[in-house]
Amino acid sequence: MATELQILANRRNAQKSTGPRTSEGKAAVSQNAIKHGLLATHVVISSESQADFDLYRDQILDELTPASPMESMLAERIVSLSWRLKRARRIQNQTIDALNAPNTSNPLTKLAQSLLYKGQDQPQEDPNLALGRLAIKDFSNGRVLDRLLMYERRMENSLYKTLLEFQRLHLIKKLDPTIENPVCARANLQ
Repeated sequence: MATELQILANRRNAQKSTGPRTSEGKAAVSQNAIKHGLLATHVVISSESQADFDLYRDQILDELTPASPMESMLAERIVSLSWRLKRARRIQNQTIDALNAPNTSNPLTKLAQSLLYKGQDQPQEDPNLALGRLAIKDFSNGRVLDRLLMYERRMENSLYKTLLEFQRLHLIKKLDPTIENPVCARANLQ
């Protein structure tokens, strides 16, 4: 049981550690729980370039040319999903490379090395495999590639559904320009 002095000291110390107060500190702390970034709430994670994303986004939106608020929302969703899909592929590649790279603390890598590098020089550790190592660690080495493929399939499915809906809205407006809200028109057709 804590003494009265210990309780008072604990309360004083608790007042000193209230977490980040500045917007920069809060932004930095908000990234603490991000592991691989496939389920991140932010489209661009810290290991990616915001400028690269902005260029990619502009190119996709220029190609899609959304003409209504609904099309704009779907176009933004297409950008987000396709960016995350690119990330998933990069993580898969890095995971495979990380599984093949030397790392004495990873039992799965030890097994892979024992099978792949018998009598050969083992490659040096590559710092470009950080996302792959994070995915392996996050998935606890258990069926890591299966899980990554599952995320990829889900994102692809969502991307294709969103693309089809975008194309459907675009086509309805093209065929009948008098329809102001194709979403309501679809409900009336059914």
